[in-house]
Amino acid sequence: MTVEGRPRSTSFSSTPTFSSDLAKLKSSLPQSPSPSSSSSCTVSSYKEAIAIASTFDVLGNNSTLTPKLKLTSEDDWIDFFQKSGAVDTTSSGVNVNMEKFLRYCFDMAYKMPPSPSNRVLREHVRGASGTVPSLSI
Repeated sequence: MTVEGRPRSTSFSSTPTFSSDLAKLKSSLPQSPSPSSSSSCTVSSYKEAIAIASTFDVLGNNSTLTPKLKLTSEDDWIDFFQKSGAVDTTSSGVNVNMEKFLRYCFDMAYKMPPSPSNRVLREHVRGASGTVPSLSI
């Protein structure tokens, strides 16, 4: 008996991946002749940062992050960059660490919220019933 493989669902290929977006980021940055600075993913203007970030799948139509955001103006983008913690303002201008920004986007899109502690759960149960239920073993 021969088992035939099922064709892979096309929905899997539309899910953004960090490695794919990181590759896009690195290919969009100018290559530096110095090996030590080739890993730098910093741009020096919001305009350049927006142009690069606009290519990320995590900010595309199939992302869970896109419905949570309003990125229609340059000011919306600037606010989003600043909230990410990827912006460093210096006397000579602004620097945006695009890899840090990309990581922030994926955290926003896919990171699970922390689980409630046992204390929070006990308070919730106590608040709902007025007493803490006893456990019989």
